[in-house]
Amino acid sequence: MEFRTDAEVYLFDLDGTVYLGNKPIDGAIETLKKLTAAGKKVCFLTNNSSRDKSEYVKKISGMGYPVEPYQIVTSTMATIQYLKTRKPGKTVFPVGTPTFVKEIEEAGIVVADDADIVLLAFDTTLTYDKLWKANVLLEKGKEFIATHPDTVCPSDIGDMPDVGALIALMECSCGRAPSVICGKPYSPMAEIIDRIFAVPKEKIIMVGDRLYTDILFGINNGYQSALVYSGETTPEMLSTSGIQPTYVLPTINELILG
Repeated sequence: MEFRTDAEVYLFDLDGTVYLGNKPIDGAIETLKKLTAAGKKVCFLTNNSSRDKSEYVKKISGMGYPVEPYQIVTSTMATIQYLKTRKPGKTVFPVGTPTFVKEIEEAGIVVADDADIVLLAFDTTLTYDKLWKANVLLEKGKEFIATHPDTVCPSDIGDMPDVGALIALMECSCGRAPSVICGKPYSPMAEIIDRIFAVPKEKIIMVGDRLYTDILFGINNGYQSALVYSGETTPEMLSTSGIQPTYVLPTINELILG
């Protein structure tokens, strides 16, 4: 399959694009190395807010592709930036993992039970008590912010319910939807990319397996986009979607010609 792009920066989704669970997609690591050797800038964007940057550096490097911290951008980072720049001094009630809570506290954001903002993240340590407390706060009219909209997180043993599924639950229980979502496909994450890479937007390509986050992120922010069929999206899903990528590829391995 022929693939030609003048992109200088390659933004990769992780789950479903570079790996599934703890297993890299066949050939993906070799492809990333070839792109780097060709002088392309490689960055990884994940909406998964259950882990911090250091965990992703360790995971990807352990798969055989050495990663520098600046190459990882998470929805948690986008959320922290949004809170610090647009909601300074506001307290939050986080529904998230201990790693997520630690990261936002280390950024200087105050966590409180009777907070100004309910902050919904991908919480693999979720309890009913957290959901109950969040629901009570939302019924009181507290602001509602989510890290990202993904309904599931793909894995090698089956999909995990993600923040989008929890958003639907909260909408059902209290009639409230988030006023702001910070991860892909929205602009807070793109603001971080624009700071890291001083290149024209049209020289950036977003590569991912999910139409409503990865591909829409590229479209919304003026980047090229490449959909891969190694994760969530099928050809049938693409054919009925109003979201159309610049390119469509079986896997990221077709990013290399010859």
